[in-house]
Amino acid sequence: MERTILSVSWWHALSSSWKQAFAETCFRHNGEPNLLELEQVYSAPALRFAGPGAPYPNMSLELEDLSGLKALNNLEILVFTHHRLKNVAGIEHLFGLKSLFLNNNQINNLQGIEGLTVLRQLYVQHNYISSIHPIAGLVHLEELYIHDNLLDSLEGITDEHAEKLDKLICKPNEGLKQKELIRVEREFGIRCRSL
Repeated sequence: MERTILSVSWWHALSSSWKQAFAETCFRHNGEPNLLELEQVYSAPALRFAGPGAPYPNMSLELEDLSGLKALNNLEILVFTHHRLKNVAGIEHLFGLKSLFLNNNQINNLQGIEGLTVLRQLYVQHNYISSIHPIAGLVHLEELYIHDNLLDSLEGITDEHAEKLDKLICKPNEGLKQKELIRVEREFGIRCRSL
C-alpha cells in the first residue's frame, strides 16, 4: 500500500512532458495510468527513453532533464538517448544503476554521477563533455564510451579502474592528444580504443 501511495504521488509531481514520455514508452496510451501501471513503472529495473532522432525511437519528444527519474530507486539500467539533456542532475540518488546510456545528448558535464558507484557500463559518447573527473570513484566500470566529446584529458581514470575497465572507447576526441592516450595505457594498463 505504501509503495502505491508513493507511486501515485510521484506521478502527480511529474511535469507534463515526463507524463507524456511515460505514456509513450511504458503505458502505450495517453489516458491516466491505473495503479498497476504506475506500480510497474515505479518499480521497474530498466527503462528506455529513445528520442525521435534515435535509430529505434520510442518517443515523439525530446526531454531536457532527468527529473522524472528521481524517485525510481529500483532502476539498474537506464537508456536515455537522443534528447536535449545538458547535465545529469536527477539521477544522483539512483545508487543501483549498473548500466547508464546517455549518448547523443547535449551533456556538458558529469557532475552528479559520482555516487553511482556500482555502474558497470557508462555510455556518454556524442555529447559536449570536457572532463571525466566525476568518474574517478566509479571503479567498477567495465565499459566506458566517451568518444566524440570535447575531452583533452583522461584525468578521472585512475589505477583503481585498471582491474575492471576492459573497454575504454575514447577516440575520436579532437582535443585528446596521443601522449595522453599513451600515459593512460602505460600508467594504468588500460587500452585506449577507437570506435
